Amino acid sequence: MASKKRELFSNLQEFAGPSRKLSLLEVGCGTGTNFKFYPPGCRVTCIDPNPNFEKFLIKSIAENRHLQFERFVVAAGENMHQVADGSVDVVVCTLVLCSVENQEEILREVCRVLRPVSERV
Repeated sequence: MASKKRELFSNLQEFAGPSRKLSLLEVGCGTGTNFKFYPPGCRVTCIDPNPNFEKFLIKSIAENRHLQFERFVVAAGENMHQVADGSVDVVVCTLVLCSVENQEEILREVCRVLRPVSERV
């Protein structure tokens, strides 16, 4: 999967806003296994319903110094009210949509937190 993830995440920087600093939200971050595929300087916010992942995320952030870790939020993807409307450039959720209670609601939340395209140019 590493080569596939490298390929899939290779153009993430293209979605950065006017500041050119990519703001990324990972929903269902788990232990942070995707971190090594994110571009240098990327600002990462993580959401996961399992609070026990935080200790593993701290270790993963220490191993991925090319990232700027913003915060870890304990929440389900269907209710990300702690993340402001239009506040992120990219949302990543791998191996998540198959395990949520309400796929429509999580996708609605993803659309809500994504920065409008008109603000990215």
